[in-house]
Amino acid sequence: MSRILFLARGVPFPPNSGDSIVTYGFVRALANRGHDVHLLAYARDDDAETVPGVRDVCESIVRVEGTESPLPPTARKVARAALGRSDVMEMFDADSMREAAARRITTLSPDVVVGQHPYLARAFRDEDVRAAAAWADARLVTSAHVVEFAAHRLHRATASDVKTRAELSLEIPRLRREELATYQASDRVLVLGERDRRRLEERVTTPVKRQRVAIDAAEYETADRPVEGKRLLFFGSYEWFPNEDGVLAFAEGPWPEIREVHPDAEFVVAGRDANDAVRSLGERPGITFAGEVEDIGAAVRDAAVMVTPLRIGGGVRIKILESMAWETPIVTTRRGFEGVDAEPGEDVLVADDWDEFVAGTNRLLSDPEERKRLAANARERIETAYAPDDVAAELESNLGIDGS
Repeated sequence: MSRILFLARGVPFPPNSGDSIVTYGFVRALANRGHDVHLLAYARDDDAETVPGVRDVCESIVRVEGTESPLPPTARKVARAALGRSDVMEMFDADSMREAAARRITTLSPDVVVGQHPYLARAFRDEDVRAAAAWADARLVTSAHVVEFAAHRLHRATASDVKTRAELSLEIPRLRREELATYQASDRVLVLGERDRRRLEERVTTPVKRQRVAIDAAEYETADRPVEGKRLLFFGSYEWFPNEDGVLAFAEGPWPEIREVHPDAEFVVAGRDANDAVRSLGERPGITFAGEVEDIGAAVRDAAVMVTPLRIGGGVRIKILESMAWETPIVTTRRGFEGVDAEPGEDVLVADDWDEFVAGTNRLLSDPEERKRLAANARERIETAYAPDDVAAELESNLGIDGS
């Protein structure tokens, strides 16, 4: 069996966000296959509650203090741009992480070191980290949940305000340069979507592999839905800009048209870290802003349809995989569907434009049997395509380690 060291933004427990679901899924899947998994993560205020949740899958857990800029976001971005640095790549980059990574590699002599996200894997460019990895003969692998510069480029294209576009125009060239340099400094790169794989293969010489996410369907409770249900749901973390962009665009465009056909329909907006623009959606007709809910599974099961109106893609939308596991019918965009191993029209409705999105949503609200068919197919797809043991075998191959 192999020894693997993960570098992470934080302890990935509970697995209730895209980042933590991916990281915890990988860690647990490898541990269940008999590998020794070790975690190096930034410390957080809630670690007393979260650390016990990963002790049964990690041989060791080491936490280090990060560094946060005292500047407001806009001032921070401008200051880093003036120095020629990427704001995104520096948000989780600290001397404490690089120094700890070099020490842990020397102590553990791991077979593989996995940096979760390019901004964690930026440590692979550090001389001491590279020297330790060479001494241990450790493979350095960047797990890129999303190709950041590509997502930010789409953000600039969809942003409506001059300030955001200006900030992104400063950030994107620096982000692209530093992100690609991190991939080039890695021995392998893992991505979650086929589009991202093709995008990176054109730009770096490092081998790039597509990797599925582990979703244990048995952990997602299902429930029968009311035949006459008319509730739509969107959930996510709004600090991730594609979620904010998508939900605001949906409220402006498709939602009023859906309400014309289904005046009794309700749109529930759930999730953490919402700004004023997202929260104010609750003031519009038929929209309820629920914020962060205690049991997102119950909220998904109560919905007639899960809508994922994303205009910015990359990686894979974990909320879609989870909704499929909860046996919920889904309407999404082509961007939202990126990276999802499913059949459009059979497992998930995929719209190429807002007209198709409105038509598909209205059709599902009017047809309980079609909702039931899609939901059942989606659940079955998760059971067959994202089973943790199968994902673990793929991950072993992509990391270049021996399986059980």
